[in-house]
Amino acid sequence: MWHMRALRNQRLRVGGRILAAVFLGILVLSSVGGVVSNANVLPLAIRSQPWAEGFLSHTTMWFASLIFILIISRGNLRTYGFCIGRGYRVVTMIILGTATGIALEGILKAIPNGAATLQLNYTFGQTVLFVWLYASFSEEIFTRGLIQGFLTPLSHYSISFSRMQISLPVLVSALFFGLMHLAILTTGAAWLPVLCYVVFASVLGIIAGYQREQTGSIFPAIIVHMFGNIGGHCTSMLLK
Repeated sequence: MWHMRALRNQRLRVGGRILAAVFLGILVLSSVGGVVSNANVLPLAIRSQPWAEGFLSHTTMWFASLIFILIISRGNLRTYGFCIGRGYRVVTMIILGTATGIALEGILKAIPNGAATLQLNYTFGQTVLFVWLYASFSEEIFTRGLIQGFLTPLSHYSISFSRMQISLPVLVSALFFGLMHLAILTTGAAWLPVLCYVVFASVLGIIAGYQREQTGSIFPAIIVHMFGNIGGHCTSMLLK
């Protein structure tokens, strides 16, 4: 009886922390939505730029995430991945990130209207700055920084995949990251290409989260994410 009660309490603690992490994520996304919906406060010269909404949403995302991290960690940013870390496998990060982006874009090209699902009217320079770099930085602070960092006490819970152990924090943050892409449906995109985005974003999230966990730093996750974006964009240009 005591063992059953202890197991039930343990499950409640795990479930409660996961729900709290999801709630934090929803709060951040809500703040992003609130700021973007009031984008008309920006000067017209900025608001009319194609990158303005993305820049505003990602700035709000990383800023809100950082505020929560500072409050929860009481200023100990290192516990949320803000450190140099150790054991980087840069070549592996680049290959896995790039391959995921290439695979996604290749599949989207095979789906009717899939390639047009998330077309941005950016110049090449704007794509490099706002998609490859800034979006990767902002979204990783949110998902691998705040959400995975908050779930770090659950790292000893894991599932086996091939010869890898995928911890619960890695898995939950990856799934959250993938499901974030359901927002693309609000643009009128078809469900099949959006589903591809969700699946491949989740895979990229697992790779990024695993690197974050193994190194203790958020920076490898940013590298993985960045090369995922690079691989997808370059493939899109080559297959036009």
